[in-house]
Amino acid sequence: MRKTIFLLSLITILAGGCIRHNVMKQGPYLGVLRVDSTEHDMDLPFNMIYAITPDGQKVIEVSNAGETIMIHEFAISGDSVFMKFPVFMSEIIAVIRHDSLIGRYYPKGKEAQKWYTFYAVPGITDRFPWAGQKAGANLSGRWKITENAGTPDSSVMIGEFIQENEHIAGTILNTGGDYRYLEGKVSGKKFMVSSVDGAHTLILTADISAQGKLENGRFIGSPTWKSSWTAEKNETISLPKMDELVKVKPNARPFAFSFQDINGDTVSLTDPRFKEKVVIIMAIGTWCPNCLDETVFFNNLYTTYKDKGLELVALCFEEKTFDASKTMMERFISQTGAEYTFLYAGPRGHESLHSVLFDLDGRLAYPTSLYIDRKGVIRKVETGFSGPGTGQHYTKFCDETTKFIEKLLEEKP
Repeated sequence: MRKTIFLLSLITILAGGCIRHNVMKQGPYLGVLRVDSTEHDMDLPFNMIYAITPDGQKVIEVSNAGETIMIHEFAISGDSVFMKFPVFMSEIIAVIRHDSLIGRYYPKGKEAQKWYTFYAVPGITDRFPWAGQKAGANLSGRWKITENAGTPDSSVMIGEFIQENEHIAGTILNTGGDYRYLEGKVSGKKFMVSSVDGAHTLILTADISAQGKLENGRFIGSPTWKSSWTAEKNETISLPKMDELVKVKPNARPFAFSFQDINGDTVSLTDPRFKEKVVIIMAIGTWCPNCLDETVFFNNLYTTYKDKGLELVALCFEEKTFDASKTMMERFISQTGAEYTFLYAGPRGHESLHSVLFDLDGRLAYPTSLYIDRKGVIRKVETGFSGPGTGQHYTKFCDETTKFIEKLLEEKP
């Protein structure tokens, strides 16, 4: 109730006034997204800062726990504000009203027309200011999360959190990767975390029971991506390894592809450039946050080992046509600085993904990676990607993958 009153009063002030001030204050803001218009009590808060650099550039910093996202595509024109998140297509268009902002967040860009109500209020650094009680529990540790229990969509995930006083941060891991950087608060017997990174818009809440469990959990990532969940402490729970979820079918033919790059040129695995090379094939989407984390890691790997015989190819599953996907791919490549090959492989979706990776058995996710040795043999397949938000899991993956690539590169054709 306190949250509803707080948010309704802010929206009334922002939407109802006639006086507009076209001066946006520098400093911290509490941003809020109404991801689902039918569930106002699940409005999603996030932290942002408006700053002007010493050379006069206006920037917005969006923070989620250990991550800071710098928005350089930012402009103020009169009383209108425009900001576009890096890498992805998401953008915010708002007006300055009473030193605050009110407008729309377009998760797939303005052209897609889909939008959420957005507003931001200056001077607030608390991510959940309507939750002001002292923490009634310490939730630090490892949690077994059961999502949609008793339904065909039921699944088990792992939550890992670190709490200091009321502040809590961490992530959630599943067989497809992780939810990246989550940040929030424990207030009384309530748990709440959120994240906005240009691809994800996530909020999770739950009640803390007398037994220390998390109950009545709610999750919203979009109007159609919602679930219920519960959790209990479990320091030993683990998920299947990423290279155990998908296998190459018996008697599968050598993997092959032939797709267009962003210049419209056809690239095939049989091209001379790939002969007797170690090749990593990644099935990704430029809309996918876990694919972003994977791209950053693999690009570093590529720059280190490309002169020793390593090639990387990203098969991109995007919009229905190459022309509709080209801008998204170009933006992703440019803003990640990726130097390896990106190809349009078809529209996003599991049907398209399975049609390209038809020689694989298992539940494929974005991303899925194939490691091919110098003889053209698939030596390993991994599905999903747990990025830097997972801490030690990411560090372990980086170490193990680097050693595996070094081993493949040492082998003779």
